[in-house]
Amino acid sequence: MAARSRQATLYEIQGTYWKQYKMIADYCSELLRANPGSSVTLKSETKDTWKWFLQLLIDDFGAEITGLLPTFDEVIPGVDRRFCVRHLYSNFRKKFPGLHLKQLMWRCAKATHWKEWEREMAVIRKINVEAHRHLNAIPPRCWSRSRFNFDSKYDTLVSNMCESFNGAIVESKEKPIVTILEEIRVYLMSRWAVNRELIQKFNGTVLPCIRKKIERRGMSAGERRPYWSAAQTYEVVNGLNKFAVDLSAHECSCRKWQLSGIPCTHAINCINFKGLDMDAYVDDCYKKPAYVKCYDSVINPLNGPDLWEKTNFDDVMLPPYRKPSHRPVKKRKRGPDKVEDRSQSHLSRRGQIQRCSKCGE
Repeated sequence: MAARSRQATLYEIQGTYWKQYKMIADYCSELLRANPGSSVTLKSETKDTWKWFLQLLIDDFGAEITGLLPTFDEVIPGVDRRFCVRHLYSNFRKKFPGLHLKQLMWRCAKATHWKEWEREMAVIRKINVEAHRHLNAIPPRCWSRSRFNFDSKYDTLVSNMCESFNGAIVESKEKPIVTILEEIRVYLMSRWAVNRELIQKFNGTVLPCIRKKIERRGMSAGERRPYWSAAQTYEVVNGLNKFAVDLSAHECSCRKWQLSGIPCTHAINCINFKGLDMDAYVDDCYKKPAYVKCYDSVINPLNGPDLWEKTNFDDVMLPPYRKPSHRPVKKRKRGPDKVEDRSQSHLSRRGQIQRCSKCGE
């Protein structure tokens, strides 16, 4: 009863779903009026057409982008694509549970050199042949850093960036179509404005998060000893481990530097050894000018529906809708590898600490 009452109120405030579909053409016209130079394409489509969507997206970017399967092979042949390792593990653990196999799988994913990947995979094969066969069937270039190319300067293994955006719009996704689009547009407009102002107040060159990462890597760089070869090439030694570093080419044989564009511990050791400027060896994508360029464009405000121009386009047909038999679920489900960070001990009503039934403490 409460859910029905809430939905009835939403209908009154936001308008019915079918009514907002008739407003889409006028909404597109208002977007183009307020934001000259934008591209808005409307198609009356009732099924997912990724090829159509991706082709439009590529036309706007004017360059290759990464993304969905299998359409990308047809639209952008040879494009780099990656899988979220957390989601891969969700499927892997159903057949091969256990903490040890989980750790080994993540070691394979985090390995930056193909020889390191092969060593970790060999360990998995000794423990469980079927688990090894399961992982070996997944192209390593899609989930292991050891096979990632160096073009994107992006070595992330999970889709947290997408999940963060999905979490920000979770309340909007149950609303009518124009309301969804408008709430996302306003969210982006406000976020861009805030970031645009914040970066203007930043006085440094390398962005703060990257600076902290370099500092953390530098704390362990002292354990390694660099030997100068010639020009800007070095051999970095840590026990029996040796890596070749070329500061002029921004390369290290461990491949971490090339993958992310951030100096690895071996490179940091060499840079500090010669007393060079660390910022000069960080990729430009992590510096203030690149951040400023990201938010340089402005999303302009729109008028309300009463002030929109009435277009002569045909109304967009309402897609088939199947009403769910349960209440809408808003809370995102936790992944199997996510553990809540909360204390197991607690105070009873009498103020006495109760013993945890799991660990006995």
